[in-house]
Amino acid sequence: MILTLTMSPAVDMFAVTEQFFHDSKTRCQITRQLPGGGGINVARNLRRMGVSTTAVFPAGGYHGELLSRLLDDDGQSFIRVPIANETTQNIVLDEQASGLALHLVFPGATLVQEEWLSCQKTIREFTPKPQLLVISGSLPPSVPDSFFAELVEQCHEHHLRVVLDTSGNPLRLALAKGVHLVKLNREDFKALGYVGGESPAERLPALKAMLAEGMADHMVLTLGPNGAMLVSREGLQLHAMPPRVEVVSHAGAGDAFVSVMTCKLYQGQPVQEAFAYGVAAAAAAISTPGNQLENMDWLEQVREGTVITEL
Repeated sequence: MILTLTMSPAVDMFAVTEQFFHDSKTRCQITRQLPGGGGINVARNLRRMGVSTTAVFPAGGYHGELLSRLLDDDGQSFIRVPIANETTQNIVLDEQASGLALHLVFPGATLVQEEWLSCQKTIREFTPKPQLLVISGSLPPSVPDSFFAELVEQCHEHHLRVVLDTSGNPLRLALAKGVHLVKLNREDFKALGYVGGESPAERLPALKAMLAEGMADHMVLTLGPNGAMLVSREGLQLHAMPPRVEVVSHAGAGDAFVSVMTCKLYQGQPVQEAFAYGVAAAAAAISTPGNQLENMDWLEQVREGTVITEL
């Protein structure tokens, strides 16, 4: 069993328009509505790959009910922590004339102390004891920045490994406690103090220093179109480059990376192979619509074209 936690869940609404207008109405058609939010996306991807998962999240209002119905329809196991305020709806809007897309992401719902403490309690008391907790997505502004760090400490006490994918001060505080795997992007890396060059070789010493400080067993740094880097306590220092793909939608790409790398590690695959699959998963995700990794044959094709080099 793998648990996922999403503190800023959402309903992702996908829509299309012929053309954006800045001085008049832009008329759109809704194409689909999907469960959204980092940990929820990860849970659904993991389940599709044959891993038993339960998604934990706080939700309320009309969109909270809609999110629960969408997950029920999908067959996804979940625990919804009730909250008083309305759950967020995010929007992905495609313009057919240009091929451009807007991905509008809003802050998570406001939670009171009793509600966010209930989220921590749900993780602590979940039975049977899970093997991994994936914390993915942003923290609502109403929740203390120390929330994830406190939860990581509680997981250490219960011998529960943590995979972390978040940002800002909550990321920094949680990394100070040490996690099993963390995925950073370039903005996260700068926020953690990096001021050097852009190449993998220039970034490597800073990434190794963070590893030496005990922030994680495995540290991944994604580099956008330039692939990703990995440093590991096992001594691995790798750069992975996927094949070039046509970009359709960036929604859920980072979650696909976390999903597939976590899945491969959970299944006992070598770290290098899990990392290569994670990079391939992100590339496969951006080349398909929606926020999920649904075409596993395409994932395998992208993995075959992914090049791994030692740094």
